[in-house]
Amino acid sequence: MKLIRKHLGSNMRQDIVWTFSLQILIMFSSFAINKILSNSLTIDDFGQYNVIKRSVQVLSFMMLAGVGIALPRYIPIYRNDNPPQRIAPLLTASLLYITGISLIVFVGCIAFSKQMQEIIIGQKDNFALLLIALFYAFILALSQYIFAYYRGIGNFKWYNGTQLIMQLAIIIPLVTFPFLTINNIFISWLLITIFIVICLFGREILCYISRGGSLNFHSPLKPHLSTIIKYSSGRLVADFFQFSLAAFPLVYISNNQGLQTTAYFSVGIFFVTMITPLFSFMGIILLPYISKAIAKNETAKANRVVFNLSLLYVCVSIAIIIVLYLFTDFFTSLLFSKDYLVTTKITQIMIISILPQAAYMLYRNTIDAVSITPYNAFILGISMVFMVVCFVLSDNLTHYAISYLAASVLQGFLSWTTWMLIRKK
Repeated sequence: MKLIRKHLGSNMRQDIVWTFSLQILIMFSSFAINKILSNSLTIDDFGQYNVIKRSVQVLSFMMLAGVGIALPRYIPIYRNDNPPQRIAPLLTASLLYITGISLIVFVGCIAFSKQMQEIIIGQKDNFALLLIALFYAFILALSQYIFAYYRGIGNFKWYNGTQLIMQLAIIIPLVTFPFLTINNIFISWLLITIFIVICLFGREILCYISRGGSLNFHSPLKPHLSTIIKYSSGRLVADFFQFSLAAFPLVYISNNQGLQTTAYFSVGIFFVTMITPLFSFMGIILLPYISKAIAKNETAKANRVVFNLSLLYVCVSIAIIIVLYLFTDFFTSLLFSKDYLVTTKITQIMIISILPQAAYMLYRNTIDAVSITPYNAFILGISMVFMVVCFVLSDNLTHYAISYLAASVLQGFLSWTTWMLIRKK
């Protein structure tokens, strides 16, 4: 930690403390949501909820189209260029790109609605729920666009604070509704998210105008759109694969083993995905800072920080794995219910995935910061193909858990290897 503090500026240290603290609160709010739903829904409904939740995450990041990585990279570069460039055309071009990709995804899902219903919502003949999931994914993509803007300008208080507000807001209907169904859960979340996104967009437009900016829609967008498309297209594929690694197991199991088995497997995935965001917080901060370092030719300093952080990540992730492994039953009862204690064995296998996934969380943003080539898309694509093959060859929950772990190990190893190869460049 002394080595890390030596190479981090005071502003970056403040960003780390602020981000880490609020990410902890976001994690606890996720615990609350999971506890409420696992106790309020039947096991089958809880399985379907997890299928929709993961599918919506995949769809939203497909609609985001890689802009969530592009903005934190290019905003610091634009602002530290000589002379500095205006970021408003870049933001407009990014929004147009998101809208275009979202329309393609939306039309594709509607055109193949029968197949998409089974994949996205784990149920046939419920077109209304499919539409809700698609609209919810689009609104989440717009919220991620705003979060990416906050990352790019270095406003990590708003980046984390708005996420926390959104997470707390969606708890409200879970404790106020007299009864919970899959439909009213996602409808209420859609409406709440729309309201928050409109407020955030309105605030930023008013702040921009108050600083003397003008809503000039005649600025040439082609070069900025070209920049975004060139960088983001590969990241779009990477985002799809990244969230598919969590969504695919649930979709595959729901179609082959049923929703009850899906609910059991989702316990292990929850334990992994509740921890890995704590490791991603450093990557969240590293991307804009390393992009800024590139603009200022200070990459050697960034390399030292990443190396020291990698040692810290290994120690922390191993400690977390040991705690979760030893007290799996306790945490399962605490975060779910005693009905899910039958998942202890597969959960213990899957939580080992925290170590390689922590490595990926650290290196993915640093890789994107130093290279336009979408290396993460290749890493995740290979890991995804490997996982699919392993799942096809598996026939029970234990084998599925081992397959998930193996794919995670491959993902972490490939990201570390890639960083070792490109960091010298």
